[in-house]
Amino acid sequence: MKKLLFLLSIIYATLSFSQENEVDEKHWFGNFDLGINFTKNIESTFQFNNVLLVHYKRGKSDFSLGNNMAFINKTGEDELLNKGTQDFKYALKLNKFDANLTFQHLYDISRSIQNRYSSGIGLSYNFSDKDDEKIGMGLSALREKETSVEEEYKLQNRLSGHVDFMVALNEHITLITTNQYQPNIKEVGDFRWKTNISLRINLNSHFLLSINTTFNYESYPEKEIPEADYQLINNISYTF
Repeated sequence: MKKLLFLLSIIYATLSFSQENEVDEKHWFGNFDLGINFTKNIESTFQFNNVLLVHYKRGKSDFSLGNNMAFINKTGEDELLNKGTQDFKYALKLNKFDANLTFQHLYDISRSIQNRYSSGIGLSYNFSDKDDEKIGMGLSALREKETSVEEEYKLQNRLSGHVDFMVALNEHITLITTNQYQPNIKEVGDFRWKTNISLRINLNSHFLLSINTTFNYESYPEKEIPEADYQLINNISYTF
């Protein structure tokens, strides 16, 4: 693990040095989403979701800051079921390659995760980076520190591979899919899989409807926690 991190650090530093004199136009962009779902059958379920994503570009550098929160309340339950992530990412773009630094904080009471802090360094390759079509894949090395709801601590080293795909079906509808696979380096059979599919429908130049489904799988979850879960969230998004 240390050798892999050292190798990725050298590649990252080399790319940074080669780009330090390039300065292009800098600008901000991002989106703010609000989603509310209500389901009533045998029991009532209310779900609120908020997403904030901000990008800043300067030359070949791309900074992004994201916050994704969900609150879920069920009939007869006083406590809110909450989950969320906060991400900071830096990418240095060089032709079709990106060198990446990532930091993430995750909490998910439904999976008995009080806090999970992770940092990573990696490379990704963009097969296509057009306005109406993006295809990319990458590999990162991660270091994690996790605290369970029962106050149990563990440190882990993982690899993280991802495949991302975006295509504009027409001028109003865009389909986005992301797939992530994270095996534990030391324990065979210990892995996580996450798939997100998003359909974004443009309403006008700033507002769009976003329909999102997310599937999570963890081979070794906490006790009495199912291996898989999924979410379906509908959002109204404001882009800037």
